[in-house]
Order: sequence, then C-alpha cells, then structure tokens
Amino acid sequence: MPNPLEEWYMQLPLFTRIYTTGIVVLTLAIQLEWASPLTLFYTYHAVFVQNEYWRLLTTFLFLGTFSLDWILNIYFIVRYCRDLEEGSYLNRPADFAWTVLLMCTTLLVISPYLGTVFLGDLLVSSLTYMWSRHYSYLFINFMGLFTTSAAYLPWVLVAFSSVVENRWPVVDLAAIGVGHVFWFLAEEWPRRAESGGVRVLRAPRVLCKIMHQDLDDELDQDAEQEPAVAVDGDIAEPT
Repeated sequence: MPNPLEEWYMQLPLFTRIYTTGIVVLTLAIQLEWASPLTLFYTYHAVFVQNEYWRLLTTFLFLGTFSLDWILNIYFIVRYCRDLEEGSYLNRPADFAWTVLLMCTTLLVISPYLGTVFLGDLLVSSLTYMWSRHYSYLFINFMGLFTTSAAYLPWVLVAFSSVVENRWPVVDLAAIGVGHVFWFLAEEWPRRAESGGVRVLRAPRVLCKIMHQDLDDELDQDAEQEPAVAVDGDIAEPT
C-alpha cells in the first residue's frame, strides 16, 4: 500500500510532477556539491559557442538552495501549475507543454536584455500570472495578511519581493509581461472575430500524438469554458 506522500506525488499531473522532480533533484545535487551553479546558468556563449546545451534546461530548474524563497516557488509550481493542467488545460497536455516550451524560449531570448542568467524564477512568475488570469474570479488570502482577488496576486508578489529584496522589479515585470502575452494568445485571441477562432498556441500534431491528446476534442474545445478546479493552500488560498 503506497504511503500518503507517494500517493500525492503520483497524483500530480505530468508537467507539474516532472518539473518539481527536476528542481528537487538538482537542488539536492547542489546541496551535496555534486553540481555547481556555475555550470547551470544560461548565456549564449556557454550554450552555442562552448556547446553546453544542458544549460538550456538547468537554467529553469535552478531556484537557489533550500530556503524560504525556494519553498514558496515549489508551492507555486505544485499548486498553480497543477490547477492549470487539471483545469484550464484539462485533456490538453500537449497544448500546455507547447505553451510552456514557447514561454521558456521567449525568456531565453530576452534574458540577455534583463541581465539575468537563471530563469527559473521568471518561469514560475509567468506561470503564476497565467494562473491568476484563468482563476481571476477567486479570492485569496495572502499569508494571512489580507484578502485580494487572484487577478492581483502577481502584483502583490512583485511588491512583496521588491520591499523584501530592496530592488526595482524589472525582471519580475518582464516575467509578468511574458505571462500576459501567452495568456492573451491562448485565451483572448481565439475569442476575437479577427482570429477566426484559430488557436495560435495549438500544439503540433506530432506532440499531440506523443502526449496522447485527442485532436478532435481539441478542435471542439470551448474557449470560454471556465476552469473547473478549486484552489486551496496555506500561502494563498480562496476565501
């Protein structure tokens, strides 16, 4: 009989489970000094000149060493990515994977202009923003301090990190911008008359076949369908 932790882990949807596992394994490797952060960050020269292609992945897996900030990021991934996979992207795993892949590519392209080499925090912020727009009808309690609409959660997090870290939130705002672009293309654009109902972020057919996504169900997907998953948690929970 599986223990509760194993059962909870296996119930996580595919992307959430793989991404969380990758982060935990990499963090443990760094903690045990089996790997160094210096070999994980992304720069164009390191990847495309020195052929260190693993950095394209590890830059999104490194969220720092074990700390309160690391725990919060893991919470956001497990809570909000799971809601996206089981709610807004239910039965569309290929579409979600394709959206995340394009989001990562965008972050890689703009990272030199932001002066940042580790992109895990940015990806988490972009996904959190997407969650906040999909579940904007919810109200959440932020750390027991106050209650606000889920739509304002990314802005609350930006203000909180700016105050705590005493810095301008340029990188955080860029991540929100990326999240907004992909939320707009995924949800708002197909509803507009000029789009012709075409989903520009629809996954390629080959990816749909690999991830067993039904193409007929995808074509019939109602763009205005509300997410069906409830949200709860200790950090930010609906009230």
